[in-house]
Amino acid sequence: MKYEMKHAKNNIKHASSSTKHTEKPEKKRKITIKKKTVFITLGIVVGVSVIILCVLNFQLIYGFLSSKINALTGRSSEQSSEETADESENTEIEDNTGTDAQGEESSEVSDNEEDEKADGDENISENAPTIELVIDEGPLYSKADDICFYRVRAIVTGEPSPGISFSKDDSQGSLGPDKAQVNLKRDSKSYVLTATASNKDGEATDTMTLVWNCNRSPDIKGISLSNDTLYVGKQYEISVDVSDLDGDELSYAWDVAGGSVVDTTANPAKWNTPNTKGDYKITVVVNDGKGNTSESSITTYIGEVTVPEDGGEGQPQSSSLNLPRKEAEGGYIEEKGVTSNGGYIYAGDSANDNPCSGFISFDISGIGGRSVESASLTLGGASILGDPSFYYMLNINILDWGARPITPDDFKIDGIFVASFDSPTPNITCNVSKLKEELQKAINAGKSRFQVRVHFSGPKTDSDGQSDGWRYSQSNIDMNVTVTN
Repeated sequence: MKYEMKHAKNNIKHASSSTKHTEKPEKKRKITIKKKTVFITLGIVVGVSVIILCVLNFQLIYGFLSSKINALTGRSSEQSSEETADESENTEIEDNTGTDAQGEESSEVSDNEEDEKADGDENISENAPTIELVIDEGPLYSKADDICFYRVRAIVTGEPSPGISFSKDDSQGSLGPDKAQVNLKRDSKSYVLTATASNKDGEATDTMTLVWNCNRSPDIKGISLSNDTLYVGKQYEISVDVSDLDGDELSYAWDVAGGSVVDTTANPAKWNTPNTKGDYKITVVVNDGKGNTSESSITTYIGEVTVPEDGGEGQPQSSSLNLPRKEAEGGYIEEKGVTSNGGYIYAGDSANDNPCSGFISFDISGIGGRSVESASLTLGGASILGDPSFYYMLNINILDWGARPITPDDFKIDGIFVASFDSPTPNITCNVSKLKEELQKAINAGKSRFQVRVHFSGPKTDSDGQSDGWRYSQSNIDMNVTVTN
C-alpha cells in the first residue's frame, strides 16, 4: 500500500514535471512566431523598398546591366571567333590539297569572267559611234534663191560604220551620206542642225546652230564707155553699173592697162587713153566696206583714125553705123535638144541639163569693099536665169553658117575665138582688135553675113534640173562699126 501510494506520488511528480516541460516549448514557439513575423515584415519592407528603389533607379540599373551583358557577350563573341578561326585554320591545313585547289579554281573562274566582261564593255565602248559636226562650206549666198546656205559634214567613228541622219538636208542627199546643206531664208535666220550616228552598239548625236551671216557682194551689171569707138590721146568716161543688195555704201578702184585715170575712186571716172593703138584692159573693183568685193573687167580697142571734122576733098571718108541684124537667122541651140530660131539669144544650160549657145547674124552686104577702122559689139539688158555662177567665162566666137536660119548641126561649127568675159558681167562690150580683124576678113572674102556665137566655158551644166544662164533680147544686141572708103 505504502508502495502504491509512493508510486502514485512519483507519477504525479512526473506528470507535473512533464507539464512544466510542455509549457516551456509553447512559450518558445510563441517567441519564434513573433520573430518570424518580424522578419517577414522586415523582408516585405525591404522588398518594397528595393522595388521602389529599382523603379526610381531603373535607368541606372538598366544601363549597368546592359554594359555588363554587352561585355559578357563581347567576350563570348571573341572566344567564338577565335575558336572559329582556329577551326578554319585547322580545316585549311587538313584540306590544303582539296579546298585550296577549289578556291583557287573558283577565283580564277571569277577573274576570267570579270576580264571577259571588262573586255566586252571595252569592245562595246570602242565600237559605239561618235559624231562631230564641222562646216565644210559657208556661209555662202545664192543670188538666184536669195538664201544663205551652209554645207556641213559629220565626222563619225564606230564599228560597224554608223548610219547618219540629219534633221535637215536641202541637198536631198546629193552631197553624200555624211554631208548636208542647210538653206537659211531671210525670214528664218537661224537653224539648229541635229545629226545622229547609230549602229548596233548605240547612237550619238551632235548639234550645230547655223545663223544667217551672208553679206552679199556688190552686184556688177557691167562696165560702159562714153563712146563705142575710142582713139589714142583722147579722154573718155568709164563707169560701172553696180548695186548692193544689202544697201552698203560702195567704194571704187579703177585700173587701166594703158593711159591714166584722173580719179581712180570715182564713178564715173575719166580715162585718158594711151598714145599707142591696141587692146587695153579696164578693171574695176567695188568694195562694200564690209569685207566683200566684186571685180569686173573689159578689154577695149584704141584706134589711131581720127574722123575728119570738115570731110574735105582728099580726106578719107569715114562713117559710123550699126550693122543690121538678121534676127530670123539667129537664136539659140540646145545640144541634143531644141533649136530656137529668131528668138532671144541664150548662153547657159537648159532644164534638161544640156549646154546652150546663142547665135547672132549681122548683114554686112552694105559695107562691101570698105576698110574697118573700129568695131564694137555690145550685149545688154541681160536676164539672169537660175544661178550660172558655176561657169568660168563667157566666150565670143566668130563663125559662118550662111544666110539662113540656124540648125542643130550649127552647134558643132568650129569658131574663131575673139574674147572672153568674167561670168559675173552679163552686160558686155567687146571692141578688141580681133573683132575688127575678123570683120575685115569677112568683108574682103565678099561674105554677106558676119556671124557671132556666145557660150560659156567651164562645166557644161550643174545638173540641177533648171536653166542657168544669160538671156538677151536681140533688140539689145548691137554691132557698131566705123568704116572708110
